[in-house]
Amino acid sequence: MKMPRKPRKWATVKPGGLYGWKKTQSDATRHRILSKAVNKDSYATIIRRMNQLRNITKDKKTKQLMEKDMEYLKKKYRK
Repeated sequence: MKMPRKPRKWATVKPGGLYGWKKTQSDATRHRILSKAVNKDSYATIIRRMNQLRNITKDKKTKQLMEKDMEYLKKKYRK
């Protein structure tokens, strides 16, 4: 007998959850914002928020920039 499938739960990412990250900003600006965000919250929290937004967005440019910025954070903070 199969277990009933649970509905997927998405955490609500409130506006400002990424401390002002916008796809229209330059790489350096986005990286500076994300570094400050990691210092305020934590690496795991910021990566989770970015991953969630990357997964639910339909905009390809936003998705690509999220992946690029997540790689930047991984190289800088992951040990």
